[in-house]
Amino acid sequence: MLPIIAIVGKPNVGKSTLFNRILGEKKAVTSPMPHTTRDRLYEVGYWDGIPFVLVDTGGFTTKDEDPFQEDINLELKKTLEEADKILFVVDAKTSITSDDLELAQLIRDYGKKVILVVNKVDNFEKKDLVLPEFFSLGFADVIPISAYHGINVDELLNKVVESLSPTESVEEKTDLLKVILVGNVNVGKSSLFNRLLGKDRSIVKEIAGTTRDTIEEELDLGSEKVLLIDSAGIRRRWREGSIVEKVAVSNTLRAVNRADLTVLVLDIQEGLTNFDKRITQSILEMEKPIIVVWNKIDLLKEKLPLPSIFPLVPYAPVCYTSCLTGKGIKKLKETILSVINAGRRELKKKELDSALAGLSFPGEEGKMIKVYYGKQIEFLPPKFLIFVNSVKGINDRTYREVEKRIRSIYPFLGNPIRIEWRES
Repeated sequence: MLPIIAIVGKPNVGKSTLFNRILGEKKAVTSPMPHTTRDRLYEVGYWDGIPFVLVDTGGFTTKDEDPFQEDINLELKKTLEEADKILFVVDAKTSITSDDLELAQLIRDYGKKVILVVNKVDNFEKKDLVLPEFFSLGFADVIPISAYHGINVDELLNKVVESLSPTESVEEKTDLLKVILVGNVNVGKSSLFNRLLGKDRSIVKEIAGTTRDTIEEELDLGSEKVLLIDSAGIRRRWREGSIVEKVAVSNTLRAVNRADLTVLVLDIQEGLTNFDKRITQSILEMEKPIIVVWNKIDLLKEKLPLPSIFPLVPYAPVCYTSCLTGKGIKKLKETILSVINAGRRELKKKELDSALAGLSFPGEEGKMIKVYYGKQIEFLPPKFLIFVNSVKGINDRTYREVEKRIRSIYPFLGNPIRIEWRES
């Protein structure tokens, strides 16, 4: 197991900026606003050939200004318990606060190796004037840095990997297929994420917009492991929201684009809203395999027949879940695996020839478009190269008819069928 390096500190000391700087990319949402990070973020980082798990945590404080603070502090304690080394980040531009002192004592109680990281030392020539105050916190290793400007971060990483051993074989999460939960705020994505994993990994509150970062965790489906991603909820009016919300939504859409499979989570009490339709359209435009989940079925007052088809995406499997009772969770796991396997299915030449036999369409100027043959060129989702006598006049109707023929041979559950046309 890889060593775990935890970044901790009070709000707004630059923990997420340091997290992003070490990883070399923007994984966490950063903002001058305190409490931007609420969940723990885990990523694999490397320095000098040595891999480790880097954890970004929510800001610790004893104040009760944030309704999530109790949960954030609890998540922090879980991180301190599992960490091998702790990067305790403080702000060089402010004096030591009561929160710094409280956290320092809490860290000492866990008896872990600690590096005190004095961040925001932007004028490094004056570091010796800044550091003395922070030695009073009682930690032997004190390293000044500027995470924003990247100053002295190399020295910090040298200290981080000190005594750690290189690992020759590391199973990177990026090698796994990515399955993302996406949808409107407060439809229960984080609860569903936790249920699928069988543990509390995302903070869950009855307040819309709890998750602002994408959270990733390995999910074992039996015959395959995938990377399950819990995304920030996309608010109906997110374009009018704060910069932090806009960045979070942008991160979600980028995560959908990078994902291999999308699980669209809907609230069965609200029904299909116009905003749900917009989210669905985004998924379709990105050509992602899709599963539709109607969540919160435990709240249905009447036992009505539940439709097996989602009208906006007829090929998408539909699941019904209750995170409270656990109903439908096993079926959803099975469905995820089924959609993955379907996307990997290769149609043989004989099967494709049978599907396309005798197919022709009206083209331009009264000429007929004749389909000669086709071949499958990509998977998950499948893509077909279709050879015709002319590409002039090919339209949506042509595409739908070819798709219908292909699905008559094999349905490709949950997968869009992509088609490229070529004259022959």
